Amino acid sequence: MRSLAELELKLELTKPEMQRIGTDPALEALTVGKPETSLLRSLYFDTPDHRLRAQGISLRLRSSGERSWVQTIKATNGASDGIFDRRELETTLATPEPDLEAIGDRRLRRKIARVSRTSSLEPLFETVVRRTIRKLHAEKGDLELAFDEGVVRAGKDEGELCEAELELKAGSPACLLEVATKLFASGSLRLARMSKADRGYNLLLGRQDQSIVPRRALQPTLKGDESSAEALALFVQSANAQMVANRSVVLETDDPDGAHQLCIGLRRLRSALQAFRRLDDSSVLREIDRHAGELARAVDRLDDADMLIEDIFAAVAGRMKGDAGFAELRESLAAHRVKVRDEVRQKLLGGLWSKLQLYVALWSRIFAENSSLRTPVRDFAPLALSKGWKKLARLGSAADRLSIDERRALRKALKKFRYTVECFASLHAEREVAGFIKELKKLRDVLRPSNEAATAQQLTSIARETRPASLEAQRAAGYVVGWHDAHGAQRTSTVSKAWRRLEKRSRFWN
Repeated sequence: MRSLAELELKLELTKPEMQRIGTDPALEALTVGKPETSLLRSLYFDTPDHRLRAQGISLRLRSSGERSWVQTIKATNGASDGIFDRRELETTLATPEPDLEAIGDRRLRRKIARVSRTSSLEPLFETVVRRTIRKLHAEKGDLELAFDEGVVRAGKDEGELCEAELELKAGSPACLLEVATKLFASGSLRLARMSKADRGYNLLLGRQDQSIVPRRALQPTLKGDESSAEALALFVQSANAQMVANRSVVLETDDPDGAHQLCIGLRRLRSALQAFRRLDDSSVLREIDRHAGELARAVDRLDDADMLIEDIFAAVAGRMKGDAGFAELRESLAAHRVKVRDEVRQKLLGGLWSKLQLYVALWSRIFAENSSLRTPVRDFAPLALSKGWKKLARLGSAADRLSIDERRALRKALKKFRYTVECFASLHAEREVAGFIKELKKLRDVLRPSNEAATAQQLTSIARETRPASLEAQRAAGYVVGWHDAHGAQRTSTVSKAWRRLEKRSRFWN
């Protein structure tokens, strides 16, 4: 019986991607010895009603063409952003039949026996893969890279498998991050959210991928006894789930809400990181923030391109029906949006997104022992909120004197602080937090005309770039800009009143 603690990064690949990585000079430089290739057949056992799976247990028998079989028990809570962190128990058997008595961990053996006592363990599905393994050595540790290419079968149904698994054998999780970045970050990276067992169950149950739709924020709930490291991990995972879902929307649809929700996910991620910077100002967290910031600026341009058509242009165009210049300006804005969308898609398919995903997936393992992040989140939250409020108050206290561009900056700071408030909201009385957030949103809405006026400034340059010979389109752009300038400037007193209402609200975190 062999017991292992497994820390593994799993990626979904296409065949060309697998070939590219397999011939990368960086991989050759890390490889020790010659690659080994074998054909693996794996049978996955469970009760007919899937009781083992319900307990987070996988029972597999695997053969590599030899007479013996290896029984593997994996106890896991599933994958988190492509990371599989689990216990693994292995035993060699003579026949392809599970042997519970051979499980050395008595507690796990009894648990499996108990859940399967009134049922039978049956082979539900199998995988057949051609596996190529490379032993890797880096400065900070030893790893194993496996390329798997094959199929998963459940009855008459069959699905393709094409994956890479990078497993840390010795050393720190930082080694896994460094090697993964060297090997995978140059291309479009897709972290696997499912194990082979998950794929088999989905095939068995006839489950298809859900349709690609925009995903809104799902804020995690804190109990209060978490460490700051645990709380930050929850915030990062929540923001990243929103980012990953909406990246797919942006890549595969023209739904404007996808870009908007991706922007929110990136802002939520950055707000969480910056809130905890007082405890951990490490290079890794700064790298995550830097990558997220660069992506956010790109996606913001697409969000702005949508807003230019659907809010800024539309607000004025209805008053100018039949004007040829407005029709031409609408075509210019549509062409601009197509161009920006293509640029953003290239950004989301490139190495910047891949690096961000690798850092997000692995940072919590790297800093699991960081003593500065052991501070109870209940104790840290008031400090983070007080600091965020002071930054916001510096802008808000001059609300009646701000230019349109400065009001736009205030609106951005307002949203950033709201995301911070929402992070820690579950630690405080719901009624107090809800009232405070309500005032934040009211001020945000009051500042919306100023934000639109600042964004509208792009119209003139877009019209000149896309229709340089059309004076009508440029005239229409100037008219829209002027309308929004006037509309935004009329709200000075309203902004001041909304700020004062927010300022009078009790600081619930105190």
